[in-house]
Amino acid sequence: MRAKLFALLTLIVTVALCGVLFADTVEFYDQVNYKGAFGSSNWMKGWTAMDEYGFFAADKEPVNQVTITDADLAGGEIYYWTADNIYILDGLVYLEAGGVLNIEAGTIIKAKSESGENTSALVICNGAQIFAEGTAVKPIIFTSINDDVTDPYDLDFNTRGEWGGLIIIGNATTNEGENFYIEGISEQSERTLVGGDDDDDNSGVLRYVSIRHGGTELAPGDEINGLTLGSVGRGTTIEYVEVFANKDDGFEWFGGTVNCSHLIAAYCGDDAFDHDQGLRTKMQFLFAIQDSASAGHLGEHDGGHKPEDGTPYAYPQVFNATLIGPGMESSQTDAAFNLRDNWGGVYKNSIIGDCAGIAMTVEDLEDETKQDSKNRLDAGEIVFQNNLWFDLAGGTTWADLSGSSAVAAMLGDAGNANELLNASPLTSISRLQDNGLDPRPAAGGVAYQELAEIPNDGFFEQVNYKGAFGQTNWAKGWTALDEYGFFAADKVPATEVTIVDDDIIAGDKVFWTADNIYVLDGLVYVESGAELNIEAGTVIKAKSESGENTSALVICNGAQLFAEGTGVNPIIFTSINDDVTDPYDLDFNTRGEWGGLILIGNATTNEGEAFYIEGISEQSERTLVGGDDDHDSSGLLRYISIRHGGTELAPGDEINGLTLGSVGDGTTIDHIEVFANKDDGYEWFGGTVNNSHLISAFCGDDAFDHDQGLRTKMQFLFAIQDSASAGHLGEHDGGHKPEDGTPFAFPEIYNATLIGPGMESSQTDAAFNLRDNWGGAYKNSIIGDCAGIAMTVEDLEDETKQDSKNRLDAGEIVFQNNLWFDFAGGSGWAELSGSDEVAAMLSDAANANEFLSSSPLTSISRMQDNGLDPRPEAGGVAYDGLAEIIETSIHESYQVARPVDYTLSQNYPNPFNPSTNIEYTVKQTANVNITVFNQLGQQVATLVNGVKTAGNYTITWDASHLTSGVYFYRMEAGSNNVQVKKMILVK
Repeated sequence: MRAKLFALLTLIVTVALCGVLFADTVEFYDQVNYKGAFGSSNWMKGWTAMDEYGFFAADKEPVNQVTITDADLAGGEIYYWTADNIYILDGLVYLEAGGVLNIEAGTIIKAKSESGENTSALVICNGAQIFAEGTAVKPIIFTSINDDVTDPYDLDFNTRGEWGGLIIIGNATTNEGENFYIEGISEQSERTLVGGDDDDDNSGVLRYVSIRHGGTELAPGDEINGLTLGSVGRGTTIEYVEVFANKDDGFEWFGGTVNCSHLIAAYCGDDAFDHDQGLRTKMQFLFAIQDSASAGHLGEHDGGHKPEDGTPYAYPQVFNATLIGPGMESSQTDAAFNLRDNWGGVYKNSIIGDCAGIAMTVEDLEDETKQDSKNRLDAGEIVFQNNLWFDLAGGTTWADLSGSSAVAAMLGDAGNANELLNASPLTSISRLQDNGLDPRPAAGGVAYQELAEIPNDGFFEQVNYKGAFGQTNWAKGWTALDEYGFFAADKVPATEVTIVDDDIIAGDKVFWTADNIYVLDGLVYVESGAELNIEAGTVIKAKSESGENTSALVICNGAQLFAEGTGVNPIIFTSINDDVTDPYDLDFNTRGEWGGLILIGNATTNEGEAFYIEGISEQSERTLVGGDDDHDSSGLLRYISIRHGGTELAPGDEINGLTLGSVGDGTTIDHIEVFANKDDGYEWFGGTVNNSHLISAFCGDDAFDHDQGLRTKMQFLFAIQDSASAGHLGEHDGGHKPEDGTPFAFPEIYNATLIGPGMESSQTDAAFNLRDNWGGAYKNSIIGDCAGIAMTVEDLEDETKQDSKNRLDAGEIVFQNNLWFDFAGGSGWAELSGSDEVAAMLSDAANANEFLSSSPLTSISRMQDNGLDPRPEAGGVAYDGLAEIIETSIHESYQVARPVDYTLSQNYPNPFNPSTNIEYTVKQTANVNITVFNQLGQQVATLVNGVKTAGNYTITWDASHLTSGVYFYRMEAGSNNVQVKKMILVK
C-alpha cells in the first residue's frame, strides 16, 4: 500500500513540476509555403457558384505515369507533383531534411506492390515538409499500383497490405529519453530517427488525403501503418485524412504535439488509432469503423516505455469521436480501448460501440513501484466524459464492460456523465457496399444532450453534438468509403417549406434538412436561446422583394446557427428566382434579389454602447450589436454559398452578403462564398471571430469591410471584382463615436488573393481605404488588377483626433511580404500611394513588398469561360520571401495609448483558478517574449512570442490544464528588458 501511495504522490508531483498536461499554444493559421490564398490547389472548386457557373479552369486529367525512386527526391530541393501525372513509388522513397514536396489536389500516387525489403512507401524525414492539399472534390489519393481508382469494385475493403504507407517524421519531443528509429521500416540511419526539441515544428499540410490498401509486411507481423506520425509538431496541419483498408493500424503517433481533425480509420486490420511515446495533442472529429473479420482495438494507447515514467507524459485530448467496432457478433473481441504504459488523456462528447469485447482495459502492473496507466486513472488523468456507449457484447453494466473496478468507477461516475444505451444512436450501420452506412445521430436526439464543455482555444470547434458528425457527413465526396458505395445516398429536395419570423422563437431547437427547400418570407429572426441546425446540401431561398418586405435570415445575440455544408454538398442561400440546377439562369450581374445572412454575437466593439445592426430597419433588443464576451459562440458556418443578395431597404441602403455584428471567437467561419451581392461581400462590426477561406465574388460594393474595432485573424481570402460595378477590395474603418474608442481595430490577415475590377475598368476606387483609426496587418498576400491606386490612409486636419495616419506612424498598419501587380495608377510606390507615408511603408525594404511587372497568377477572367485560375505558378515568385506566420493569443486585448516604458504587471486575480489576466506595456515596437515556468524552472507555456507595437496589452490565460502550485512568468522585451513575477494557481 505504501508503494502504491508513493507512486501516486510521485505522479502528482511530477505532473505539477513537469507541466505534463501540456500548455496550449493557440492555433488558427495554417503554416503554408506560399503567398496568396492558393498554393497548388483551388479550394473553391466543387461547392461555389463560381465553379458551378463555369468561371474556373478545367481540372487536369492524368495522362502520364512518373516513376519515383529514392534517388529522385533530395534534401534541400522543392518538388511539385501535379494532377496530370500518376506518380509510382518504387521502393522506400525518402524526402530528406530541407526538401519540400508540394502535391496538387486530385493527384494520384500509386505504389508498387511488393513486401519485405522491396516495400514501397513515402517517408517525409525530420526537417522536410509535405504540402498535400487536396479538396473535397479532388482528394489526393495514395494507393496500390493494382488499384484502378476509376472502378470502386476492383479492390474492396478486404484488400490490405498492397504497399507500405505514408510516414512523416518531425522534430517535436517524445518521452523516449533519446532518439529512436521509426517503426515500420528497417533502415536505421539519421534520416529515420524520431525525436526532437521543437513542439511547434512544421512538417507541412495534409488535407483531404485518402490512403488506401496499405500496410504491407516487412517481415511476418511487422507492417507499416496507414499514416505514421513520428514526433510531428503542432505547426503541422493534419485534417480530412482517411486510411482505408490498411493491414496494420490506421494511424499511429510516436510522441509529438501535432493537432488533428476529421480523421477516418476504416476497415484496418489492427488498431484504428494508436498512441505511443508521450503523445500530447488535440483531436476532434475522429471516425472509425472496423471489419467484423479483422480488427484490433479502436484505441491502442501507450504512454511510453524505457521507462514508462519518462516525461513528458502522454496527454492527448480527444473530442467528438464516433468509433464503431467490428460488430457484436464478431470474432474480434479486443476491448474498445487498451490503455497502458502510463497513458493518460481525455475522450469527451464521443460515441463508441458495436464491439464484441468490453469497453476498456487499463494496465495495472503488479510491481507497484513502476508507473502505469492505473496510477494515471487514480490521479484523475484518464477522463472519459459525456460519451455515449452502445452495443458492447461484454455486458450491459459498467462492471461487465470494464477491466477493473477502478475503470467501472470512472465510467460510471455521475460526474463523468457517460451513458450506456440499449440501442445505437446512429442512423444506420452497415459494413457492406450497399449505401447502408449513415454515422450521423438522430436530429435532436440523445447525441445533442449532456455535452461536456469544449475548450475555446483556437483549435477545437464549438459544436452542439456528440460524435464525429452532426447533421452533416463530412466524409462524403473525397473518401474511399463514399466512392466505394458505403454511405447512404444524398437527399433530394422534394418539398418547399415557407419560413416566417414566428417560426423560430426563443428556446427552439430547429433542424432544416436537405430534403426540403426553405423559403424565407420576410425578415426571419432566430431569437436569443434558439438554435438552428442546417444539414449539408440544404437550399434556402428568399422571396425577392425590397424595402419593408425584404427577406433575410438574422441570427440574434444569444442564438446559434450550425450550418455545416461540405465541399460537395454546400448549403446555398439564394433568391427564389434562382434555379440552382441551371448555372445560366442568373449570372453575376444579378444582384439585390433578396437580403443576406446576418449574425449578431456578444463580443465587444469600440462603439462605447450597443447599437443597431446595419441593413435592417428594426430597432429592438434582438437587433442590438455589442457585448462583453469576446469568446462567445454564434455557432458554426462551413461551406456556405450566399448568392444574389443585397436588396435595397431604401435607396443606397442594402444588406451585405454576410454581416457579422460583434461575433465572438468561439464561432467558426470557414469556407464561405458571397457571390453577386449588391452591397459589400462581408462586413464585420467589431468582434473577434476568426475567419478562413472566404470568397467575395462580383459584389457591387466593397469585398471586405471592417468597422467598430475588429480584432480577428483571417487566412485564405479571395476576391474578384466586376469591371462595371465594384468598390474597394478592403474598406477598413477602425471605429467612430469617437474614433479613439477602445479596443482599437487590429485584424491580422495572411494569404489573401485580391483581384480588382481590371486595369481598364471605370471603377477606380483604391484597393484599400483605411480610415477612422483602423490598424491591422496584411501579409503574404497577392493584390492587383486594379484601375485605381493601392491605398489611401485617412489623415485628419485636426491633429488632436485619432486617425489611421497615427496608426501608420506608430507602425500599426503593416503590409508585409505582399505581391502587387497591374495598377492603373502607376508602377511605383509613390504613384500608387495616397501619401508619402503610405509610400514609405509599402516600399520599406523590411516590409518586403514587391511590385511585379505582370500577374503572378495563372490566369484571370471575369467570364463564364473556364478561364479563371487564381493559383500562382508552381515554384514562382509567390513561393519566395514569405513573412513568418505567427500565432498570437486570441485572448489578448490591445490599447494604443503610448506607455513610457516596458512593464510587466502583477497578474489578477492572484491566486487564481483557472484563468488570470496579465497586463504588459511596450514603449516602442519590439520583440516580446512572455513565458511561464514552474518551480523547477521548466517552461510550461508561451504566452507571447513575436513583434509587438507600442501599446498596452492584456492577456487572459487559462491554466486549467495545469495543477495547483506556484508559477513564474517572465517577460523579455527589446534589448535588456527582463522582468519576472510570481503567481499562484489554486484549484
